Amino acid sequence: MRKLSLNQHWKFRKLPGMTLANLPASLPEGAWEEISLPHTWYKTDDAYQGLAVYEKALFRDKAWPRAFLSFDAADQQCRVFVNGHLAGDHRGGYARFRLPIPTAAMAEDTWLIQVFVENTVNEDIAPSFGDFTVYGGLYRSVDLLICEENHFDRCYYGTDGMIVRASVDKQGRGILDVEPHVICAAENAKIEYSLYDESGICLLTSDASIRESVSLAIDHPLLWDGLEHASLYTLRASLIVNGHTADEVSIRTGFRRIDLTPDHGLILNGNKTPLHGVAKHQDRAGCFCAVAEKDVREDFTLIGEIGANAVRLSHYQHPQTAYDCCDEMGLLCWAEIPMLKMTESPALMENTAQQLTELILQNIHHPSIFCWGIQNEIAMFRDAPYMHENCRRLHALVKKLDPHRYSTAANLYPLKASSHLNEITDMVGYNVYFGWYYGERQDFGPYLDQMHAARPQLPFGISEYGVDANLALHAEDPQVKDYSEEYQALWHETVYSQIESRDYLWGSFIWNMFDFCSARRNEGGQKYINAKGLVSHDRQTRKDAFYYYKARWSAHPFVHLCAKRFVKRAQAAIDIKCYTNQPNVQLLLNGKYYGTAAVQNGVAVFPQVLLQMGDNPVTVTAGDYIDQCVWQRVTQSEPSYRLPDENAGTAVRNWFLAEDDVRREGFFSIQNTAQELLDNAETKKILENYVPTLVRIMTEKSVIPLGLSLKSILSRDADESLDIKGLNAELNQIPDTDP
Repeated sequence: MRKLSLNQHWKFRKLPGMTLANLPASLPEGAWEEISLPHTWYKTDDAYQGLAVYEKALFRDKAWPRAFLSFDAADQQCRVFVNGHLAGDHRGGYARFRLPIPTAAMAEDTWLIQVFVENTVNEDIAPSFGDFTVYGGLYRSVDLLICEENHFDRCYYGTDGMIVRASVDKQGRGILDVEPHVICAAENAKIEYSLYDESGICLLTSDASIRESVSLAIDHPLLWDGLEHASLYTLRASLIVNGHTADEVSIRTGFRRIDLTPDHGLILNGNKTPLHGVAKHQDRAGCFCAVAEKDVREDFTLIGEIGANAVRLSHYQHPQTAYDCCDEMGLLCWAEIPMLKMTESPALMENTAQQLTELILQNIHHPSIFCWGIQNEIAMFRDAPYMHENCRRLHALVKKLDPHRYSTAANLYPLKASSHLNEITDMVGYNVYFGWYYGERQDFGPYLDQMHAARPQLPFGISEYGVDANLALHAEDPQVKDYSEEYQALWHETVYSQIESRDYLWGSFIWNMFDFCSARRNEGGQKYINAKGLVSHDRQTRKDAFYYYKARWSAHPFVHLCAKRFVKRAQAAIDIKCYTNQPNVQLLLNGKYYGTAAVQNGVAVFPQVLLQMGDNPVTVTAGDYIDQCVWQRVTQSEPSYRLPDENAGTAVRNWFLAEDDVRREGFFSIQNTAQELLDNAETKKILENYVPTLVRIMTEKSVIPLGLSLKSILSRDADESLDIKGLNAELNQIPDTDP
């Protein structure tokens, strides 16, 4: 098989008003743009949703017996023609897929390749909802694969025609269960297998029929052991026809054992391994989703710097380079599909099953992947029986395709422990945001203990936790919702110490490693950005919180002086804070030595240090490591450090009741989800009295997330005339039998 890159010399144009469902017989007149791939048509000031077309002319070599177009992704659905002949369709914006050059086109000397791509929201294609941007475009590579008539079937769910399942048996042997998919009519064909270690030494050879699944075994394999040693092997499969090698596939894999317990979390190769991880999206400033391989590898260099041992590749299938990086670096990987809004549509479930199959079969050989995610926060809209049944089907599909790995799901905080969504997958994560969207930072520990007590047999972890930080905003006394860099850092200090002390948690994932695009957002002084990242969207700036986790997770010595971007200081005395993995820190300010501060929880603080008017050079050292900056003492606080319309100090709008005045133990309140309040006849009647229009919308349309608390829903579009105290007081009279 030969691979030719088709990334250069494409023509592109948008086709507004058209859809894949009503393609014209010929294109209307219009101007073309010369582009190369990867490409997205998204721009910050033009989030076009609709149809577009890519065209490329190609001369066919008559020596090519068979040829296939290989798309690493097309966002979100596409239809492909060659010389007007339909090559095929694909629905789903994140998986690789291959299409054969049509037979009629194979007889022609030149090919005009037309790829129609549409990113309009489609309720039958996942995702139809999500807090991230669906960009549109041919945003990963496109190649031409040239094969002989007999070849491995690279159209089989976008794989290379070879499914490799690795495991370790009870005797400690490394087992490779190999499932070939071959296009071959020859009777005397066979497949020769060879397994190589990292140094290229061949450990075994075997051959088998092209239709036969085989099991290969090696004694005492060097295990893929996470950050300790990410040992990898290469399986080479050769299709032999009449003594000639017609095609060849090489797949890199590894052997490891992973177990989960509800009390002691994740165990890798017999060793307890709590996951301290980060989640990431694929996009970055400038190129958005059309990232190059070097961009992906730079992301993982930053993840390696922070010292994480796990990555959640959210909320969809990422480029192959990302999974390769996890394998090579020893990062345990949560891989998932873009199921974020589950409806009763059979077409949506068919598409979801297709995307899950593509994700698993294309990536099953990666030893870094320890679980397959089947949904994220679907209960945001409601928690309904059809969801439970659909999730059971997806869980069963995971087990059918990959019996050696776990299924998982990410549920949102308001979902009660008693929900059936906590009974379907092998493990569960919760997305938790105390001290940002609700509650206080200190609520994490008690909440986690409450969940574990309610579901003691459930392997339980945290799939998301984090807060937004705008690098331009700063505060001496950071408060929730001020979007300051200082509050983000303080929040993580407070929260992570509660997380790591819970031995029963299998792990946690910071949301997010990098700021990312979300077309629905306009908050914290930034449009279209979810700013919960530890690193800026352009990857140029590590926020202070990045260095807190580096202090907790990384063995590479360093010291970081916090709040260096908080240059103009109006207070006479400030706390000077550092992050380091060293035992203590020394401070020098304005040429004066201020002694040594001990480090606890990765943090060293010099309290209430006096600043002089004007410039204040400051230097901190920890052993041989140094950091420094200059702060300016000014007479008035810098207005650009604060949002003009800020409502800092509360996680919800200030017309609501105080937290302690909302709840009545054992009774309903506005803290209950909208779904729970609508499902109870008495509480629904109260809502109909206070917010009749809202009730009508919630019951007749699928536009409001019913899995959110009523408090959260009301805060998004607050009616100042609403008697919130009266509403909550009446709800407080109705017993809640499932608090």
